[in-house]
Amino acid sequence: MTRRAVGVRREEILTATVEEIGRRGFPQTRVADVARAVDVSTALVLYHFGTKQALLAAALDHAVGRDLDRLAAVLARTGSAAQRLRRILDLYAPQGAAPGWTLWVDAWAEALRNPELRTHCRTLDRRWTEAIRETIVAGVAAGEFRCADPEGAARRITALLDGLSVQATVHRRLGRRRLTEWIREYAASQLGTDAAALS
Repeated sequence: MTRRAVGVRREEILTATVEEIGRRGFPQTRVADVARAVDVSTALVLYHFGTKQALLAAALDHAVGRDLDRLAAVLARTGSAAQRLRRILDLYAPQGAAPGWTLWVDAWAEALRNPELRTHCRTLDRRWTEAIRETIVAGVAAGEFRCADPEGAARRITALLDGLSVQATVHRRLGRRRLTEWIREYAASQLGTDAAALS
């Protein structure tokens, strides 16, 4: 155990935590479950993260980190604001069987009782909303969009995406194609453009 514990990396613990959360949910995931999955002591897990709440918050960050890296890549790409916004909306929406949205829905519920997780959820949500707002501002400046309130439009678009994504992920009443169609239509209506511009 000691030899294994010395070599274990923080990323392995986070990966195992994400997998345990996927199986058990945030409230039922124990530090002991994670330690067992990585074959280390609970003390080592707590050495890296301090508390269960901090571990869960770090696991959420780890789980969505790849999407945030992809978001940064989308924002760095050249092209029109409409093209960039379409890519952001496509990236934000649920991706097939990927666990991201399942974790998000679970995290929102747990954040009601876990202040540290709530702070992380707000920070991550703000990054997505800000990316959309910046893209809208760029589109207005370029004459692609007409929008007097980019901040409000960004919040409304992400709120609709959140709601539709819950319908798709939890209730399974909405397919990816219909979700994409509705969100593009709504975003276009908020930005004074045609849905075809976001297709």
